[in-house]
Amino acid sequence: MAIQAPSAITMFVTTLEQFLSKIEVFLDNHYECGSDSEDVQKMLYSVDNFRYEIDRERLEEEFDLVQEKKDYLSGKDF
Repeated sequence: MAIQAPSAITMFVTTLEQFLSKIEVFLDNHYECGSDSEDVQKMLYSVDNFRYEIDRERLEEEFDLVQEKKDYLSGKDF
């Protein structure tokens, strides 16, 4: 059994889960004791990081490959 690199979708889901856990902590803290500008800045920084951590091009390439394979297997012409 060969070791394979994680797929783009796997990396996306992992990154999304990490981002959502940061949001959950932020919201819990916000509703318990409020947020100051430092908390908001941290959350905005997390949003920026999330956007940059997603490999959009790789996701699109992977989707296109899957779609081409489906089309090929169903007999559709390109």
